Amino acid sequence: MERVLAAVAERALRCGTRAGLEALVREALRLTGASGAALYDGRTCVARAGRAAPARACATTARRQALVVWPEPLGATDQEVIARLARFGGSLMAAYAREVDAGARQARLLEAKQRLERAVSQAERRRSRASHDLRTPLMVMKGYVEMMVKGTAGPLTPAMQRYLDRMQRVANDQGALIERRLAKGVDEGVDDLRPLLRSAFLSSARGGRAADVTMTLPDRPVALKGPRTSVDLLVRTLARAVAASGAAVTVRVEPAEDPDMWRLRVDARGGRALPEKTAAVLRHLAQRLRGGLSLPTVDEDGLVVHLPADDTVPAAHGG
Repeated sequence: MERVLAAVAERALRCGTRAGLEALVREALRLTGASGAALYDGRTCVARAGRAAPARACATTARRQALVVWPEPLGATDQEVIARLARFGGSLMAAYAREVDAGARQARLLEAKQRLERAVSQAERRRSRASHDLRTPLMVMKGYVEMMVKGTAGPLTPAMQRYLDRMQRVANDQGALIERRLAKGVDEGVDDLRPLLRSAFLSSARGGRAADVTMTLPDRPVALKGPRTSVDLLVRTLARAVAASGAAVTVRVEPAEDPDMWRLRVDARGGRALPEKTAAVLRHLAQRLRGGLSLPTVDEDGLVVHLPADDTVPAAHGG
C-alpha cells in the first residue's frame, strides 16, 4: 500500500495534481477488483475510472469528499484500502484547489501585465506626439530669432538686439526644459520648492496649530533633485511636526556652502522639542534625497535640512 501511495504522489508531483487524482482512482479499481471507481467532492465527480457509476453511488457522496467503488459491498480489507486512498485523495484535492487558485492568480497577473504594457505603449505614443507638438513651434521660433540675429532682415538697433538675445535665452531654456520633461528614466524632481513650502507651512498656521509662520524665500525657483513624493513627504512631515509644537516659526531657504545644495532652515521659537521618532523619519527622508539633517543644538536653535539642487532646471527670467 505504501508503494501505491508513493507512486500516486510521484505521478502528481511530475504531471500535476489532476494526473495524481486520476492515478489514485485507477489504483483503487485495481486493488479492489471493482468494475468502477470515482472520487467525489460533494456531488462533483473529480476523477473516474471503469464503468459509469450508478445513481445510488452518486447520491451517497452529497456534502462530503468520498472515494466510491462499485459494485458493493466490499470486504474489510478492501474497505481499509479505500479508506486510506480516500484520505490521500482528500490531500490531493486540497492541493488541486491550490493549483487552480494559483492558475487563476497567474491569469490575473498576466492580464494586468498586458494592461500595463498597453498603457506604457499608449503613454509612449502620447510622449512622441507631445515631443513633436512642443518642439516644432519652438524650433520655428529659434530659427526666426537666429535669422534676425544674423542680420538677414536688416540691421538691428541696440533695443532690438537685447530683445532678441532674451528671446534666444528663453528659447534655449525652454528647449532644455522640454528635453528634461520628456527624457526617459529621469527622476521627476521638483522644479520649484517654494509653492510646496507655502502650502505645507501656511496651511498649518491657518489650521490654528501654529502661532505664527514667517517665510523668507529666494526670488528664483528652488529646483531639487529626487522623487517629488519624497520631497513632499519630508516638507509636510516637518511642517506638521513644527505646527504641533505650537511655536512661532521662521522658514528660510538659501543656497548652501556647497553649490549643489539648498539649505532649508526652520527656526521654532518656544514650544515643544521635536520628537525623536519624527527626527529619525526626517533624517531618513533627507538621506534618501542624498541630503542631510541637522537638529537644533545648544549653540544653534534652528533645524537645517540640506537638499540637492537641480541645476538642469533653467532659472526664470524676469519680465
